[in-house]
Amino acid sequence: TRNNYRTWLSTFASWLVERQYIEKNPIENIHMLRAEEKFRDPLTAADLVRLRDYTSKYNPPFYLACMMEYYCFIRPDELRYVKIGDISISDQTVYIHPDFSKNRKGQVVALNTKVLKIMIEQNVFDHPSNEFLFGHNLVPGPDQIYVNQFRKEWQKVRDALHFPKSYQFYSLKDSGIRDLANAEGIVVARDQARHSDISVTNRYLKNDRRAHQEA
Repeated sequence: TRNNYRTWLSTFASWLVERQYIEKNPIENIHMLRAEEKFRDPLTAADLVRLRDYTSKYNPPFYLACMMEYYCFIRPDELRYVKIGDISISDQTVYIHPDFSKNRKGQVVALNTKVLKIMIEQNVFDHPSNEFLFGHNLVPGPDQIYVNQFRKEWQKVRDALHFPKSYQFYSLKDSGIRDLANAEGIVVARDQARHSDISVTNRYLKNDRRAHQEA
């Protein structure tokens, strides 16, 4: 985030210099920070299967949340704001509102057939369109899920399955990007992840590019 702000400010300052509003770019002496390795690992094929089997049996609503993270790459904080009306069954898409997206842009992401099937099985579309997909109890309702509830539910699952701490809820996005890039190509993965550049997508592929069985 800091590097992104620095890049934007430097570009703006260069524009000001070109038009002689200022004499020198004041951002030039602010260096980019070196990107640190993330303390987060993608799940292996075997662990994705274990996650699927456990959550689908013991916590179906959270199973849906996990599969949306894996297939749709929707950031957890964005996922909190998704409403039933944002989901199109005919187009198989989910709309992310600009007010709640990280880049402040309204964007559409593809909804995998498997995820749509889970939604139908869980009677998601029996709820009004103005209800949140994930309410307080992880089921659709008028009040959205608490800000840290995804993380708390993940910790319970991680403990039950004896996953390492480097497996985080957001690791499902890492896993999904890796698998989609291997199956369909990095450009498809970039678009689904709503990344501005392939270099961003590549950071998710730094550890293991091997494809594995889908969840």
